Amino acid sequence: MGTRFGRAMERLHRVGQARLADSVGNYVDQNGTVLAQELQLQVDRNVERFGEGGAVDRMTTISALRSFIQPLDRKGAFVIGSEIWHIDGVADDDGHLITFYVVP
Repeated sequence: MGTRFGRAMERLHRVGQARLADSVGNYVDQNGTVLAQELQLQVDRNVERFGEGGAVDRMTTISALRSFIQPLDRKGAFVIGSEIWHIDGVADDDGHLITFYVVP
């Protein structure tokens, strides 16, 4: 976003992510090719996800700055230490910070 508000949101997410990130990991595409290394990531466990039919599931989400995960591969994964978290869907995306539902 080129607007003043857009730049403010981008700065907010950039500063916030540096403070709130609790993990460092790599972003890989569906073939395992590393697309981004040493990303600051927020990992949240036991997030509620409402599925079809109104069922509530407990999921894990990973948030990252969108500008660092280009190109976006919705079938990709995050590698954090020895764990691999496969992208299961997008929970939220405001253009600056993107949050994915992930599964081991």
